[in-house]
Amino acid sequence: MKRFFYLLLFLLSCGLRLGAQPFVDIINYNNQNFFSHYNDSANSPVYIQDNLLNLFVPVKFKNDNVLIIRVNSEKAIVNRDGPSPLKENLFSVSLPVGFMFVSHDKRWKYTGIFIPKLNSDMRDDLGNDFQFGGIALVTRVFRSDMQLKIGMYYNREFWGNFFMPLLGLDWKINERWQMYGVMPSNFRLEYKVSKNWNTGIGWRSFQRSFRLSETFNNDFIWVKENQVKAYFEGFVYKNLLLTLDVYRSITYELSRNDYSDVNLKKSGLSTFEPFQNNMGFTIGFAYRILNGLPEKKEN
Repeated sequence: MKRFFYLLLFLLSCGLRLGAQPFVDIINYNNQNFFSHYNDSANSPVYIQDNLLNLFVPVKFKNDNVLIIRVNSEKAIVNRDGPSPLKENLFSVSLPVGFMFVSHDKRWKYTGIFIPKLNSDMRDDLGNDFQFGGIALVTRVFRSDMQLKIGMYYNREFWGNFFMPLLGLDWKINERWQMYGVMPSNFRLEYKVSKNWNTGIGWRSFQRSFRLSETFNNDFIWVKENQVKAYFEGFVYKNLLLTLDVYRSITYELSRNDYSDVNLKKSGLSTFEPFQNNMGFTIGFAYRILNGLPEKKEN
């Protein structure tokens, strides 16, 4: 039991959801809602609604190799109430394409993914709003119920080159308990309540940047999110999954940074001023396939 506890602490302290979990979501939609107040004299309320829709089109071959095609999208709506109410929208669309090669003995998996991305407020010319990145991941399969992952994530953010080492684990501890994820972005400890319902605790960390329009000097918004959560999810009809979670933000910051001096935070767009950490909740739906992908049919 002590070994399990120390291993859990290590993984949570290392702090991308890359298909590390023991399931595949073909379609996934999440509606995240956050309520807080700005650090101003009026204690103005802020409400952030983040909508994420993802489509996964995998093709699995008979040798277990997988062609990976994804479409990921996000719309973040930032609302400032109080004496000077304002609303700003941020958008993201990415098209990750890659391949996972599996060794003949099934003990090793090698994944490479190229990620072109558009992150913008979509108000004018989009020529400055593109990003490019990728993922390299190596998986070592020790047993059918345990595999370890190590790799690197890279993205050309608007503040510069962003490199992030990855460490992941999928471990089915017993018939009730399992843990899975790739740190530092996403990790879960999960308990199986019944055949169709699970509950657990999790960690989520997410950094990204969005280019603003020429009206705002083509500056960018730097988003930093760190949260701990408790969740409950289950199948409501066949492969249709419902997810509910309540989270506490450890860090949640949307700052306007200068186009050239990328570490310089600027004022003048009051929806992106500092606000307080607080609670939030997420509602999600997914079409989920458990225990792997169907193989590609060959004539």
